Amino acid sequence: MNDASGRSEAIAAVEKWNHYWGERDLDGMKSVAADDFIQWHATVRKELNKDEEFDMLVEALKVMRIRFKDIELTPMNDNRVLQRCKADITVNGVTRNDVPFAMVFHTRGQQITRCDEYMDGLSLPPIDFTPS
Repeated sequence: MNDASGRSEAIAAVEKWNHYWGERDLDGMKSVAADDFIQWHATVRKELNKDEEFDMLVEALKVMRIRFKDIELTPMNDNRVLQRCKADITVNGVTRNDVPFAMVFHTRGQQITRCDEYMDGLSLPPIDFTPS
């Protein structure tokens, strides 16, 4: 669906996802992620299914703080939303500010089916939480 209601549902899904992320509410994020959710990470350079993604987030949040800011959402065709933002990231006491991120969210209704994340991994503090 490419009409205005489809675009608004897509934006609503991403806004909910961002809200839950800001609260570190992984259960809330899971409720927005479709059962067939896939996350492509720029850092681990692979696709993770829903369970793998949330298992990784649990581990990542033990060693890192990340705050997304200056978030801009742009609706695209086919119920996709482009998110551009910056992040302040701290890992084990090492901080990088204003790391540029882009994510392309794919949605179905008010659920996210896929998120493709793009960022420069070399701009991150050293981190080792990637799944095997």
